[in-house]
Amino acid sequence: MESFGVLSSLLEKVHHAQRPGKEAALRKFFQDFERYRQSCGEGPNRPSIHAWLRLLLPGLDRERKAYGLRERSLAEAYVRALGLDRRSEDVQRLLSAASDDLATRLSSLLHGRCPAVGDLTVTEVNARLDAIADGGPAAARTELVQLIERASPLDQRWLVRILLRNLRLAVSSRRVLQLYHPSAPTIYDGASDLKQMVEQIESRQATADELLDEPDGAVIRPLHFVRPMLCQRLELRQVGELLRRDAYWLETKMDGERFQVHWDGETFRYYSRNGHDYSESFGRSADQVGGTLTPMLATLLAPSVRSLVLDGEMMVFDRRTLRYRDKCDGTDVKALRPGNTQLRPCFCAYDVLHHNGRSLAGVPYAERARLLAESVREQFGFLERCRRVRVRDPPHLLELINGAIDERQEGVVLKREDAPYRPNRRAGTGWYKIKPDYVDGLVVDFDLLVLGGFYNQRRTYVNAFLVGVAARTTPRPEYLSVAKVSMGLGTLEWQQLNQTLRPHWRTGPVDGGEGGTVVQCGQTVPDVWIAPADSITLQLRGSELVRSDSYAAGYTIRFPRIVTVRPDKLPDEVCTLDELEQVAGSNRAAPNAGGQRATKLAKRHVTLEDLSAPPTVSKAKAPRKRAALVPLERNPEQEPPPLPGGMLHGRDVCVMSVGSQPGAATIDALERLVRRHGGRAVANPTPATYAIVAGRVTFKVRKYMETGRWDVVRDEWLLRGGTEGRLEAFRPEDMLSATEPTRMRLAQQYDRYGDSYTRPTTPTSFGALLRRMGGDTGEPGRLTDREVVRGERMLLGVRLATRMRLFRGLTGRLYRSAQAWDGQVAEFRAQRDMLRFVQYGGRWLRDSEPGRARYLFVAPGTTATVQEMERWADQMAAGEPASGDGTTLLQVRWIGRSIEAG
Repeated sequence: MESFGVLSSLLEKVHHAQRPGKEAALRKFFQDFERYRQSCGEGPNRPSIHAWLRLLLPGLDRERKAYGLRERSLAEAYVRALGLDRRSEDVQRLLSAASDDLATRLSSLLHGRCPAVGDLTVTEVNARLDAIADGGPAAARTELVQLIERASPLDQRWLVRILLRNLRLAVSSRRVLQLYHPSAPTIYDGASDLKQMVEQIESRQATADELLDEPDGAVIRPLHFVRPMLCQRLELRQVGELLRRDAYWLETKMDGERFQVHWDGETFRYYSRNGHDYSESFGRSADQVGGTLTPMLATLLAPSVRSLVLDGEMMVFDRRTLRYRDKCDGTDVKALRPGNTQLRPCFCAYDVLHHNGRSLAGVPYAERARLLAESVREQFGFLERCRRVRVRDPPHLLELINGAIDERQEGVVLKREDAPYRPNRRAGTGWYKIKPDYVDGLVVDFDLLVLGGFYNQRRTYVNAFLVGVAARTTPRPEYLSVAKVSMGLGTLEWQQLNQTLRPHWRTGPVDGGEGGTVVQCGQTVPDVWIAPADSITLQLRGSELVRSDSYAAGYTIRFPRIVTVRPDKLPDEVCTLDELEQVAGSNRAAPNAGGQRATKLAKRHVTLEDLSAPPTVSKAKAPRKRAALVPLERNPEQEPPPLPGGMLHGRDVCVMSVGSQPGAATIDALERLVRRHGGRAVANPTPATYAIVAGRVTFKVRKYMETGRWDVVRDEWLLRGGTEGRLEAFRPEDMLSATEPTRMRLAQQYDRYGDSYTRPTTPTSFGALLRRMGGDTGEPGRLTDREVVRGERMLLGVRLATRMRLFRGLTGRLYRSAQAWDGQVAEFRAQRDMLRFVQYGGRWLRDSEPGRARYLFVAPGTTATVQEMERWADQMAAGEPASGDGTTLLQVRWIGRSIEAG
């Protein structure tokens, strides 16, 4: 069980097995490990599953830092570690962005270069991975050399996938946790820490039922992110039954960003909904320079509080209007800075999850609300407690909901009085949200025309629509975009819409010339367009009508979703721009609404009839002038003749496979495109075949790819040309495999990320470029120091770039001691000089960052001796040996003088 080879064999078996076999293999592994663990007896040397779970679930391991490696950089590290010739064909294949993963491409290079049977243990692998995480890409080569000498090719394959945090097992992380222990997902939701989860399960030796029945199964601790509890959507007609069964409290639904505030008695932490740490922005401590909230928040905690975790919303407070800004106003609360004289962050707390060393996950909601009131003091514009009212009966609830509608709130939240806090749970938890757009007939619906479409990531089908209103219908019709919508329809309805609209999509804007129809899209440009005469009408519902510069109409709908398809509505019968402005104009008459960008769409109050209304079943209206959604009957036409001058004239193309996604193009449709562009579709490739088109890589496609005799391209290449557009030459992102001439041509025309520097860039193509730069993670890689210097010199000129980055590559630390400062003014001046050191390219090592600095800066008035300061510098270096001339002591004013002298 200690051998890493056993774990890699298990992963290989799971990877190739069908779904039942995958789960059976994992379940057997966990059972075998538990028997092995029990056989080791009690004591400190008893093994823990934690080390194995860190490798099985690398994406959940928050304890280990990011490796800083992506597929390309990891491949480069292997090339250096193996000492391979970069010009060889094998290395070029390894470094290419092929469809298979890096582990598969690496396998052939490792045979004969590493032992057939590895001798690594799981503990050693974790230690090596920790070293790579701590040392970054620079340490990867050294550690990989050690791993290559002791790991088999199979071990290497799974090490690569672990390093990339993508095991490709086709089993979700949550399901793996369930197979390990039925209560593991629940405990992990509360702890967000694998080690803490394992310790809790192994130390109790409890059964699954015992752990699940414990109300405090999720132990919440300060400075440990916990996934927030979620609200379940509630239909208004279900409220009466809830109020009859239990007691509920009503809270106003705040329109901010979900945040947690952690305090362990010394340090503050601010975690977003997804666990991102924004403590540097809001302040880790009360005396942090630049903290936008902590300096005031620290003074509002009760004296009796020793540790605390709060759950709530981070709002943007406007000091001029003395109101909170909605998210649709476009202000990012995380980006606010101390110097902003108008806006500042304000935390609205509505729950307390930890109090003075006690986890409150199992404590009833009403008790947690009482503790919240005792723990923090309100300060207008900085910290507020959410207003809550105990609901007496259904009429009282209607009164409260209508009050929220009158005050133009987003909605309300109902919380059961005895509900515990269930991290990352939504259904059946006792928290419910009610919004006006959940109630039929309560908000304004819009009949909008489809003006364009947006492809999915692989560009195989349209998964979102651009919809709009009619600006005028005569004499020259004009339509303006309003919203992008992708929610509301089922899979079958999306397939029908794709099949119906696919023949009418066009790649260029709709402009009928003089007297023709005009479509304006604003800043939100779709991937494909459609003429209004060929389009269809959708009925949309949302929560707000928001002023927006992103759409041509000047407005957009917040949280839009499709209610139904309206085939009976013609293009000249859709909502008009005047009607849209009339709805938006109702906001001006609202009290205290001046300056707001959003108009709530509720058009009436909630009534008792809404509480007792049966669930509505939408009935399809009989088509009046337009045929219903029957793809085969809509505009049946003969196959159009080939385009003159088509790119494929006289060339054979083999369409070998199609995509498996819903709505993917069929082989027949792709072959029609081949013929439309002048080519001939063949069933099997011959030596004269121009290209093989594949929607997905099947066994047959892979065999042809491995020969290297044909260009194998994605079906997006054909779809991009469409039936009317011009088919373009291959791009790097089109290629599944390429012949040598094609590879050489692409290498001359494109850089390593597939950018030609000559082709016009669109938001879609630019986003794809960034994803390619980021590899599997989709996040662009960081520039090297050399690339940064080169870029700055190109942008600023050599002289200005050198002057603006005077301290590049230098590190400095500011000497601090109890007697180091002669008053607060001297401290601020010294810190200001250090900030200038950072501004001009230097790196300021804070007291919490270990490491040896090149310079130790000393402020005026310091009474310490040189020996004392050198000892302090050695302590902060945390054992890092001195290099070169060691640390130089300088007065802090040297920074300003150097900048002045250039």
